[in-house]
Amino acid sequence: MKVSVKELAVMGVLTAAAMIFSYVESLFAAFIPVPGVKLGLATVLILLAIDAGGEWQAFVIGIVRVLLSALLFGNLMSLGISSSGFLLSFLFMLYLKRLGKFSIIGISLGGGAAHNLGQLICVSIYMSSFLMMRYLFLFSVFGVLTGLVTGFVCKLIYERVKEYDWLS
Repeated sequence: MKVSVKELAVMGVLTAAAMIFSYVESLFAAFIPVPGVKLGLATVLILLAIDAGGEWQAFVIGIVRVLLSALLFGNLMSLGISSSGFLLSFLFMLYLKRLGKFSIIGISLGGGAAHNLGQLICVSIYMSSFLMMRYLFLFSVFGVLTGLVTGFVCKLIYERVKEYDWLS
């Protein structure tokens, strides 16, 4: 598959923006009462790419963001937790998109819940105990709430940029 210069440039810009969003979110982590809960603003960029039809581009942007975030702001454990959350949410959002029955907000809601499930599974495996799954309901609620916010933000942005052929 040949990648155009334009596609590569757009992917670079979206990845850089996702990194900035991740960093800004990490600054506010101390103010959120539940450990590990973030708004997921970087997901807006993944959703934009998925909704524009750039599924593989969205995957590359997400993987690069996860790797760079772990390298710059985290550690090996954060890489595993972030990767598992991203992979499960990406696959689930892609599935919901391909069903064709969900809006970008619905896709984002599903992605938020799947992201937290992926992270809880990873932590449970790491700890060799599925006691972390006790937090599934709490994290699912936060995943849906953050997915709702992320979906609305994505919808607002997409309404502004949809006329541009930015991923092809």
